[in-house]
Amino acid sequence: MTIYTVQCAYAAYYANTVEVEEESLEAALEHAIETANDDPHWKALDHCGPTFVDAVAEGADADPWSGMASALPVPDRFTEEGEPPTVTVIMEGGIVQDVTVAGGRVHVLVKDYDTEGLDPAVYDIRRDENGDEYTLTDRSP
Repeated sequence: MTIYTVQCAYAAYYANTVEVEEESLEAALEHAIETANDDPHWKALDHCGPTFVDAVAEGADADPWSGMASALPVPDRFTEEGEPPTVTVIMEGGIVQDVTVAGGRVHVLVKDYDTEGLDPAVYDIRRDENGDEYTLTDRSP
């Protein structure tokens, strides 16, 4: 058997409820974060997040950290974020037929580089960092 040194952690949540007045939701959220961060009235919540692995190394009394990362890779299902969602984009004939998501909520953008013959007056044709043309479709479920 192999000995591993594993640093486990859990997220201890604190809350601070503040009131702000702004013109838009995004402005209100930015202002609320700034206000809450500057306010000393934070309260601990009773719920702590699930235990997860920060870092792991092989060996007894080993340092589980290598710089700012785990000495050994931590499989996704043991990390604070958990396994990432899986997005399946189903295309047929160059057209997205369906998008399915397993494991959480995601934002799905489909870049289609088959733009030859498309009318720019009808389609929103964009250019990527290499200057290649594409259309962008939001297929978020």
